[in-house]
Amino acid sequence: MREALSRAARPALLLAVILSAFLSSPLGRPMLIGSYQPNNPGSTGQLTEFAREAGFTPRIASYYTSDFAQPFAAQFAREMAAQGTQVLLQWQPRGTTNAAIASGQEDAVIRAAAQAVATVNATVIISYGQEMNGSWYPWGNAAPNTPADYIAAYRRVWAVFQEMKTYNVTWLWDPNVSYTGSSPLKSWYPGDQYVDWAGLDGYFSSPSVTFDGLFGPSIAELRSFTAKPLVIGESGVTGEAGRQQIQELFAGAALAGAVAIVYFDEAQSGDPMHQDWRLENNPGAMQKFREMIQVYGQRPLVYPG
Repeated sequence: MREALSRAARPALLLAVILSAFLSSPLGRPMLIGSYQPNNPGSTGQLTEFAREAGFTPRIASYYTSDFAQPFAAQFAREMAAQGTQVLLQWQPRGTTNAAIASGQEDAVIRAAAQAVATVNATVIISYGQEMNGSWYPWGNAAPNTPADYIAAYRRVWAVFQEMKTYNVTWLWDPNVSYTGSSPLKSWYPGDQYVDWAGLDGYFSSPSVTFDGLFGPSIAELRSFTAKPLVIGESGVTGEAGRQQIQELFAGAALAGAVAIVYFDEAQSGDPMHQDWRLENNPGAMQKFREMIQVYGQRPLVYPG
């Protein structure tokens, strides 16, 4: 995950985008609210505790593969489906390359995943190679990769699932928010035929970060080439400003017509891009998160306590 560096605002264009989203998507429509927990999918303990503290059943539970060949966590997906939660597979092409995937060298891996996903009696959300427009992942915007390589790999994964007749998938394209020096989002876009939801990852890494400043320019950029439903695929807040920023995250996403928010609930450290995003360590932000669930979410409390 990364946060956008400052980019000059485009107020008029952004206002037009937000008004368009408002008119086409009433604020009363509930969003799917989910979270990432570090021990997903191996254990549901952290997810259960998060749900208890936040007072709701997450509608999305995300996890990240450590290798492209890592088997799909079908049992975890079935357990989540039983409580009304969709699994978001952040399928990271580690141990391979976009070019290898695009050329068919990983088709056996993809077929195995498609077979496993088909055993789940629920929809699974799949994101191939998140934040590809950034330079920090081996499949992203750094040599020898090109946007064409990424697009070809994404389409190959999608095509193999179609060949396997595995249709219980919502395909999420999940770039980072644009930042100074990044390449245009459109250059990485696989095309509407291959995408169901368009995501954006962005973090409130300092008290001065606002929803409009973090996500606004990228939402306007997205809307210049696709009308696919918006998802906040990763986000997090930290520190005393977290309470206000949680409110901004929910209100801004709703105003932009987002269908889902996935909160990145992990304690990290090291630099502004990796901080303690864990709401359990930030009582004020957690309380505001609970309040926002009641306003913008739609699942009643299921976990006891």
